[in-house]
Order: sequence, then C-alpha cells, then structure tokens
Amino acid sequence: METAHDPAALTPEQVLHEHGPRVYSLARRLLGNDADAEDVTQEVFLRLLRKMDSFRGESSFPTWLSRVTVNAALAHRRGRAVRERHRTRQEVDLLPVEGSPGGPVRRWSEPPDQQALDRETHELIEAAIAGLPVKYRDVYVLADVEGLANADIAGMLKLGLPAVKSRLHRARLLMRRALAPHFEEATP
Repeated sequence: METAHDPAALTPEQVLHEHGPRVYSLARRLLGNDADAEDVTQEVFLRLLRKMDSFRGESSFPTWLSRVTVNAALAHRRGRAVRERHRTRQEVDLLPVEGSPGGPVRRWSEPPDQQALDRETHELIEAAIAGLPVKYRDVYVLADVEGLANADIAGMLKLGLPAVKSRLHRARLLMRRALAPHFEEATP
C-alpha cells in the first residue's frame, strides 16, 4: 500500500481508520486491558497529529507507528505502576472486570460451532499471552504477534539483541506450556 510509506498523503481520519485497529491491538496486548489500550491509542494518535513531521521515513510508517505505540504503552505502564503504589486498594478493586474485547465481525455463512471454536481458541491464546510475565510478553507480542525484527525490538525496549532472543525463546516455551493442555493430543 503506497500510503503506508507516505503518511503525509493521508488525512488524520484515514490514518486512524487504517492504523487504529493495529495500534489498539498492540497496546491491548502489551497492557492487558481495554481501558489502558484505549487511553494509549488515543495518546498515540494525539502524538501523531502533533508530531507527524518527526517521521523521517527511515523505516516504514507502520514500523514507526509501532515504535510510537510501544513507547506510549511502556510509559503508560510505568505511570500506572507509580499510581498503583500511591493508591490504596479498595474492595471494589477486587471485583472481576466484566466484558471482553469484541472480536472481528464474522460472516453468517460460517457454522456456529466453528465460530465457537475460533472464539475459544482466540481466548485461550489471548489468556496465555496475558499470563506471560511482562518482560516476556513485550518481546513475544512485538516479535510473534506484530512480526517485528529482533533488532527493532531491541531498540524499542532498550535491550541487547541476545536479551531479546533469550526472552523470546523463554516466552515461546511459556506459551507452549500454557497452550499444550488445550492443543496437544493426549497419548494413552
């Protein structure tokens, strides 16, 4: 797509429409909840409107936007940690949060049992990702969900390349362990 390389050719509405779902999805996976992901998505697009001129074209626009999203999500996470330290827990905080993110719209021609299986699989994978320790989750989401190169991830997270590779390997092992009971066949 040509517009991915020339963001100046897009209106803010087009950028939001074209890249908003990916920004939200990345923020959701990094932060683990909808409210924080919505906040970060809004922050990313506000930054984008103010600082579009800082895009120099050294990488593709989606890669640059991912970097902006990761930075915003990590800053949000740090801010949340500071707020949590200064906040007292109330009983209301211990109640489970209801609702879940809506999935993609499916065609009616898909059988209901396949829809249920797909939804269950998606929920299992998302739960496994959410269950990863943060340092592994960040690397896993950026590498295996977003498809970024290890070198790019190292730069985004300010880690050495060996640390990224090690964390990614560990994250994949943890994901395999979490998902194995649901997907591996039992042997008699």
